[in-house]
Amino acid sequence: MPGVLLELSMNTAIKRQSFPNATVLLCGPGLSILLTLLLLGADLHSAEPSRVWKLWEGKTPGDFTVPGPESVTKRGILRITNIAEPRLEFYEPAAEKKNGAAVVIVPGGGFGMLASGHEGSDLAEWFRDRGFVAAVLQHRCPTNKLAKPSELPAQDTQRAISLVRAKAAELGVKPERIGLFGFSAGGQVALIAATNDAQRLYPVEDETDKVSCRPNFLMLCYPWKILADNSLTELKPEIQIGPGTPPTFIAQANDDAGSLAEGSALAFLALRKAKVSAELHIYSTGGHGYGMRPNATQAPGDWPGRAELWLKARGLLSP
Repeated sequence: MPGVLLELSMNTAIKRQSFPNATVLLCGPGLSILLTLLLLGADLHSAEPSRVWKLWEGKTPGDFTVPGPESVTKRGILRITNIAEPRLEFYEPAAEKKNGAAVVIVPGGGFGMLASGHEGSDLAEWFRDRGFVAAVLQHRCPTNKLAKPSELPAQDTQRAISLVRAKAAELGVKPERIGLFGFSAGGQVALIAATNDAQRLYPVEDETDKVSCRPNFLMLCYPWKILADNSLTELKPEIQIGPGTPPTFIAQANDDAGSLAEGSALAFLALRKAKVSAELHIYSTGGHGYGMRPNATQAPGDWPGRAELWLKARGLLSP
């Protein structure tokens, strides 16, 4: 059905079927819980979230409005935009298979949309299959027209870590085994959020905000535009790598014209200088935006294996 437009509300009966190249508009008061699950069918997700949590009980911090209804499109990759109510979508293993660890995943998308399939739910399923409680963060979007595009997504990311930690017992995870993973623009967001945990990026509003937002491990795949403007030798000033930064894994392709290898290399050197355990993989080929989709180049086919070995070395693949 190329070009079909679906309008859905909370009263809409949704049948599980495939709608290639469809656009979905989420309407009505329930948009925060009527999510990508069941919207475009099995061609987008091989599994559905086991639970969905709103990030904020009241108004989100900052002044943010979206230009239209939340929308989901599938043209090559899954794209979600116009997210006014950020949320976490969980992918959980059976209770007996949980390893006590959790990870919050921040998809990329250049702050104009979220590539929440191959850089979101696909990775969540990968983590779930290894015993992790994995949650995809659908943060506020689009923010690419704002003066600081990463600001609101970084706030949402800190809140997400605090929320998962505050409800660790309910999720069946240990509060000291909660990580953060970011792809592309999500990598920039994750790095900013994780390196500014001592001074939260928004005012404390409730008990959840009093819980630490520091992840216990950090993973970045082709983090986007982490270099300072017009520089190949300095990181963005918002990135405050120091001794308190969590152990970090970074994967990057040398031929990535969007996320320059200099940024990942500088981040690694800053981590090393701060005496933070870090691992960096720069592949000769791979380009940008591959996420969990393998292809003939080096990075996509190899980085998940290196990530798994890194998690194993840190004791995160067993209870």
